[in-house]
Amino acid sequence: MTQAGGGDFFDPKLRVEDPRTESLFGINDGDPDAKSQEQRRAYTLSEGDGWNACVHNKHHAQLQFTPLDHNVPLDGLCDGILYTCEEYTDLLIFIELKSRGKRWIQEGIEQLKKTISIYQAGEGCRSFNECKAYLCNNRHPHFQFSQKEAMQRFKHETSMRLHIERDIQIG
Repeated sequence: MTQAGGGDFFDPKLRVEDPRTESLFGINDGDPDAKSQEQRRAYTLSEGDGWNACVHNKHHAQLQFTPLDHNVPLDGLCDGILYTCEEYTDLLIFIELKSRGKRWIQEGIEQLKKTISIYQAGEGCRSFNECKAYLCNNRHPHFQFSQKEAMQRFKHETSMRLHIERDIQIG
């Protein structure tokens, strides 16, 4: 699945960790002040608090997280993708993690749209039964203000549903 612009989001070389099957795990953004790209990219973890995103994996599906930002040589990508490894579940989620900034929603939406556009220029979501996007912020885990218009515009432009919340529900 080669993407336009030279990025293959499913290249095994981009996988920096093993798939997870836990019922609950977190995804954190890397250290923005780190000198190395490896320390700046997003990662998953089983323990701790203050996660940028919480993955609730009800049926213990085998999930692969692949960081994109600071891992794929393209600027402005979302933090990563999470997808099921089993063919019968076929789920792909684009994830952008935020923890600061006044314009975090607008900036996050733009990063998600850019990444999805690159992906759709290649094979697109034909390989998956379900594709979604999550914009997660640990400072606003259950965002209280309506973003209905932005979410509808996102769906119209990308054909994907946008969730603005910290909890990612699988299954």
